[in-house]
Amino acid sequence: MTVKPLDLTVDEVRERIRVAGVHIPEERIALVHGLVRDALRPIRAMDTREALTLEPAPTFDAAAERDRHGHR
Repeated sequence: MTVKPLDLTVDEVRERIRVAGVHIPEERIALVHGLVRDALRPIRAMDTREALTLEPAPTFDAAAERDRHGHR
């Protein structure tokens, strides 16, 4: 398994901008890089293997007259 570095590179930010189809002037790339890098640092540092998995949240249909068991 390869370990990704925690910091986001300027080239990775440029690629994300290109894929998103957003136009950002070149003189703003450093600013955007800092913002995105700082925002993603805690997420990239998290070891997802340690995170607890949760069951899917229950859902309901408020407009249903009966539930799946035929009860009101």
